[in-house]
Amino acid sequence: MAKILTFPTNNVEPLTVRSGPQHRVSVEVLDDVRPRRTRWIVQFEIQEAAGFKALKGFKDSTVASGYRHRFGVSSTRAVRRFVAETSNLVAAGKVAIWIDGVRVQPRIMRSA
Repeated sequence: MAKILTFPTNNVEPLTVRSGPQHRVSVEVLDDVRPRRTRWIVQFEIQEAAGFKALKGFKDSTVASGYRHRFGVSSTRAVRRFVAETSNLVAAGKVAIWIDGVRVQPRIMRSA
């Protein structure tokens, strides 16, 4: 006997980033297995989006205690690039990201 699979029918709402000069981004590392590695990957993307000053306080010890890191981004293009580069971490459930108070929803990961 075969088991019939049912897939969810609800669609994930797309995130619309408003056009404007200032955006507030919050990042929380949820990875329990390798939080240091995940923080390092996210750290690189934060530096690309907002510069080196945005990394102040984003350390291994604060990530381990469940700290949600907040920083500002000065352009919409940089926010969109940040979301695109971290989308695989969000889809894997390793990182939670909020942009202007709205949580970035994970994409459904596809396997080839």
